[in-house]
Amino acid sequence: MKTDDELKADLIERLDAIPSINASEIDVRVDDGMVKLNGEVDTNQLRFQVERTARRVHGMRGLEINITPRHHTSKKHHLEW
Repeated sequence: MKTDDELKADLIERLDAIPSINASEIDVRVDDGMVKLNGEVDTNQLRFQVERTARRVHGMRGLEINITPRHHTSKKHHLEW
């Protein structure tokens, strides 16, 4: 089984390899083999890519993903009666 430091290094290396993701915006924490990812990415598609990438790392006891897509401000329509 990998150490926490090895798991973290492996995850960061894999996230850095994804060109469309700024891995420095993702906080990777590992405690006794339990991995927790926190941060924001631009789209839902990138969020799923981070999740798929993390799940490919062997040696984790568990994985918690708290990655959210940034929401672009959209105009809301208000109806006046």
